[in-house]
Amino acid sequence: MLEWLAVHDQPCYSSQVGGKTGSGSSGSKRAHNTNASDSNSVGSSARPMGRDASKKKVKKKGNGDACLVVVNEEWNDFKQLKEKELENLEKNCQETEEANKLKKMEMFMKLFESEHLNDWSKKLLEKLNYELFGN
Repeated sequence: MLEWLAVHDQPCYSSQVGGKTGSGSSGSKRAHNTNASDSNSVGSSARPMGRDASKKKVKKKGNGDACLVVVNEEWNDFKQLKEKELENLEKNCQETEEANKLKKMEMFMKLFESEHLNDWSKKLLEKLNYELFGN
């Protein structure tokens, strides 16, 4: 380990950012400009981050808190929407019940004022009387 600490700053052990290998020939058929690769080199011994390391870094960054805030906001909006929907349904239900009660009352009054009722009309009158007044 002491040997490495002594030689790790030498140029032959530094990172090769430009993709330049020891022989200068990578087997690629593309022409490489050596001046361009020299301009890409970094003065420090830090290597660029690899694909897997950069993905891990993004995962560890703490995006969970931001996502959690967004999810909580969306959940609260959803709950408020459902509460409003429930209130509207209850209101519609009450309005429907009132409309049905008015229709029953009109039918009761029409049957009550009739002089001659058949058996079916008498039974209907009794049923409406029970539903409307509980008698």
